[in-house]
Amino acid sequence: MSNHFISLVAAKEMTKRYRESIDTLVTSEYKGSMLFSETFDADAIQAILNQPDCVSFRTYFGMKENKTVCVIHIGVDAAGNDIINSLSGNGTDVIVEYGKECPPKCNDQLL
Repeated sequence: MSNHFISLVAAKEMTKRYRESIDTLVTSEYKGSMLFSETFDADAIQAILNQPDCVSFRTYFGMKENKTVCVIHIGVDAAGNDIINSLSGNGTDVIVEYGKECPPKCNDQLL
């Protein structure tokens, strides 16, 4: 069993602490750039996991041109390497971004 699971109580405490701290984490130039969450379609994540040799996926933090922070997902092999198919000549890279941003598209039951 994975050691990545946490309780709902712990999740709520962590996400609340983050939301309450957002404005103190960045300079005034970057206020409004931090999201609460991004939602991704299951088929996008499944496409990462369905790659040959994929055993997990990694999340990178990035920044769009408008200075909004985003997350980028990529597959990882058993050796801990990002799966970048174009470098090995094995096809197209499966890298996922462009989730539904919150805010503005937030769930009413924020953790």
